Amino acid sequence: MKRRLILHIGAHRTATSALQAYLFNNSAHLKTRGFFYPFQVQRHLKLMNQLFREERAPDDVAGAITRRADRQPEDIHTVILSDEDICMRRDLGILGRFREWFDVRVVFTLRRQDTWLESWFMQNIKWQWNPKLSHCSFDEFMSMREDFHWIHYDRYLHHLEQVFGRENIILNIYEKSQMPGGPIDAFCNSIGLTDREDFAAPTHMNESFSPRISEFMRCLPLDMAPVPYRAMLTSACAEIDRRMNGGQRPSERLLPHDRRMALMREYEDGNRAVAQRYFDRDRLFLEPFPEPDAPVADMRLPGDSYELMKLFVAPLLEAIIRDHRGRVHQQNQARKQREKGG
Repeated sequence: MKRRLILHIGAHRTATSALQAYLFNNSAHLKTRGFFYPFQVQRHLKLMNQLFREERAPDDVAGAITRRADRQPEDIHTVILSDEDICMRRDLGILGRFREWFDVRVVFTLRRQDTWLESWFMQNIKWQWNPKLSHCSFDEFMSMREDFHWIHYDRYLHHLEQVFGRENIILNIYEKSQMPGGPIDAFCNSIGLTDREDFAAPTHMNESFSPRISEFMRCLPLDMAPVPYRAMLTSACAEIDRRMNGGQRPSERLLPHDRRMALMREYEDGNRAVAQRYFDRDRLFLEPFPEPDAPVADMRLPGDSYELMKLFVAPLLEAIIRDHRGRVHQQNQARKQREKGG
């Protein structure tokens, strides 16, 4: 009998990082239930890149997974691989070849397109891995939304069904009313991992920044910095954000009501088709839209240059100076240790 392989393909902004941390941190507990999260990494990004670049063959990866699972003292019946970037790929045919080795299930979490686009815009500013998306305005970002082909859910699901079979697709809907225990609970329940009493609790990760600090970061060339230095600057911006907002979360809505409604009409037919095919209903997303008079985020930076310096620029420079002093101190300590040892 084939082992089951769970391919968690995303989408982004549906608590994927928190889920991966949860699976990684509880890998030992998983094995006692017969679940295996292999390769001792939190996210299987490198593995998936190797597969799609054809640097590794699916047969090779399947063999490596099988050997690792066979070596476990526990009886492993299910293997889980997770990488949200999978859903960005237009053709998942290469992953379909895993069906020769495993009973493959694909887990895809759907977030309503309007809120997903708002969140994805902010996320690209925060991490700045794609220069095309890291510094554009929201209007420019929205003009490129067809690049995000995977949020045409009906169209993308048809591709998944062709590769893996309709019966092997598991959908979770990223709404509080449809995942009352949260997205990690929903994922685990959807794959039959219901006994988690002794698991370490999930941690909150990858929190969004407020619109104003996001606009400040959009103007910064963080993508030019080496990764460790960029992480320091991002942490500094997070501290500025907390200090500026005093723990309160301003509105993160970027779409005015009429524009939101027009946008969702573009996805309406596809969403209805998915709802009918998978849930035997007409509506895919059940939570109401924001009221017409709901506040929209203000991303404008202070017009007064002194206020801009006080709120944003000076605190960022303070963080850079503190980081530099810390590095110099570490270097001096290391030099003293070397001299003492010599």
